[in-house]
Amino acid sequence: MLDTRELPRSGTLSMSAARGAPSLLTWAVLFLLVVAALVAFEWPMLRNVNYEVSDFAANSLLIQDAKRLHLIYGNYSRVGFNHPGPAILYVLAFGELVFHDWLHVVPSAFSGQLLGGILYNAGWMVLVCALVRRITGTLLPALMFTALLVLGAASSAYSIINGIWFPHLYVFPYAAMVIAIAPLVYGRTDTLTPLAVSSGFLINGHASFMPMLGVILIVVLVANAIVTRRDRVHRILSRAWFGRHRGDVLMACGILFLFLVPLLIATVTEWPGPLWDYIKFGRGNKGNPPLEALKFVGIYWRLGQASMWALLAVPLFAVLLAKDAKADARQSDFVRGTRALAIAFVAATLAVLYYAKVGVDDLHQDYVAVFYYAVPAMCVALVVLYACRLMGKRAGNIAAAVLAVAALAGTAHVERATPMYEVFYNQPGVVGLYDQLHALPGDGRIVLDLDPDMRTWGVVWGNTLGLQAYAKRQHVDLVCINEGWHISNTRPARCRPEEVEHNRRYYVQQVDAPNVARGEPDIETFGLALYRKGAPPRPFAYLTVKDAPDAFRQILGKGWGTIEGDFVWTDGHVAEINLPADPARGRMLTLDLGSFVPNGEIRLSVQAFANGRPAGTAHFNFIEIRHRFTLDLGPEPTAPQHIELKIDNPTSPKQFDLSPDARLLGVSLYGIRKDNP
Repeated sequence: MLDTRELPRSGTLSMSAARGAPSLLTWAVLFLLVVAALVAFEWPMLRNVNYEVSDFAANSLLIQDAKRLHLIYGNYSRVGFNHPGPAILYVLAFGELVFHDWLHVVPSAFSGQLLGGILYNAGWMVLVCALVRRITGTLLPALMFTALLVLGAASSAYSIINGIWFPHLYVFPYAAMVIAIAPLVYGRTDTLTPLAVSSGFLINGHASFMPMLGVILIVVLVANAIVTRRDRVHRILSRAWFGRHRGDVLMACGILFLFLVPLLIATVTEWPGPLWDYIKFGRGNKGNPPLEALKFVGIYWRLGQASMWALLAVPLFAVLLAKDAKADARQSDFVRGTRALAIAFVAATLAVLYYAKVGVDDLHQDYVAVFYYAVPAMCVALVVLYACRLMGKRAGNIAAAVLAVAALAGTAHVERATPMYEVFYNQPGVVGLYDQLHALPGDGRIVLDLDPDMRTWGVVWGNTLGLQAYAKRQHVDLVCINEGWHISNTRPARCRPEEVEHNRRYYVQQVDAPNVARGEPDIETFGLALYRKGAPPRPFAYLTVKDAPDAFRQILGKGWGTIEGDFVWTDGHVAEINLPADPARGRMLTLDLGSFVPNGEIRLSVQAFANGRPAGTAHFNFIEIRHRFTLDLGPEPTAPQHIELKIDNPTSPKQFDLSPDARLLGVSLYGIRKDNP
């Protein structure tokens, strides 16, 4: 049993840990090195002229308000409300404002946000290192611990390191919070300030952190009551402890209160406000069975390909802890610090289990607790930290240095991949969509009714958000959302009744096969087809595979599969179309093409040749899987045409475990426009 008489007599850093503490310059240099490494990882994205869509465009709508210090709302939630505060959005706004608007060191506003995200993650990594150094007493083991945490996070979801999706932005402040709360187990208060800051960012980012932090604090207080039962001075729930540490506690509470000010303003001005939304959601959530909640928590112990290391961390930690229990008093600071960390890890796990039991409405949405990947990674890091300690100071430091370098090399290897959601970062098609809508005659905001079909909602919703974000950066209030509005579109973008009645109005759906009943769309670009409400349908002008399969069998040459109802797939890298002479044919020929793009990492390009001369190129991705591809047939369009489509990256459904189909699918042909000018 721990002898509490060995506890430090103050809430500050022990003399052994304080001796030889790195200077502020050391931490500044470390921060700059981390920033440089993250910039190297993200350089291809930073140098792009990015146009964001989907979640990132939704954030940009709020960030434009943050740049003017007008933002009091947090990021949107998929269940229909904003989260408690805008702290992270202000960090991203700082990146856009400083690095793009003022300094012009990046070529696009969103690249500035990415750079702001780099500073954000680098700051948390350095803070984690500083907090662990208080336990180890020296810098090298703390660097190793941090490097292993970063590698564990990258191995679990590599976009945690080089992305700015909000679930990934919670990981490192969460790790800092768990480490910072650990000293409270022994009544120490020297990490209350970083605890308040990290907790503030987490609570601002997601409402669920409020109850989870409550659970963690309760477990830590119970642990404190147990280990200090013979020492009231260090018992947190005592008058003596509060009297001794009143200043530290008030400072931390004051910092945390600042993070809650936007939520309080929103609650007062929009009574009952966001807090009532959170309460209603909690009451309406039926919760999950305990076993299912436990399985959900187990997901995060896989640690990518290193699941066995995470599972071995628990028994190995117990063995090492038992061994150190017999160590002499010289190691007591280290032992207490690491025991406190272990208790904090247990508390964090119980909190996530509680969240999974009562707070998660759909356990299939495992992204909601991605932050918890930090705990298995830190458990592994703590075991390795113990092992290095047992080697002795010199050998342990050498081992720590070697492992830190190895972990960083492993992270660099993992980070060669771009974020899985990079496809949402750079969609230049949003500019063309904006230009076409902005050029429409008429006054007032354009009313948009978004297609509610959930099969295509991701493209319709995500691309419309991209349009809104781009328009707001141009300081143009271009569109409002009527049908299909979501909190992600922001409240000011919701149409007013008089706008719905009097303004120009369009129905928006994903580009699909030509529809005889609906006719030709008034605008078709960037994966969206827009139809003017109240206007007669424009004449339908496509010869389709569905209506004329025999005609297509005559003109399709090598590289095509069999006709499958509405379309026919290419199979391989080259597909041919042979058109007979036609005196009525115009120079421009339009093919209605789909594509096989199974995920956001796949890109597909099609280069067309007409009678051997280049006729155009089309690009497909996860956002734009459907194109009307217009080819230039050259100066003799009425002559017979041998059209060759070269597909650069065909893939098979079997390759992605989607079906046994091993064909190399590229594009699917739905129809050919009959009357091109």
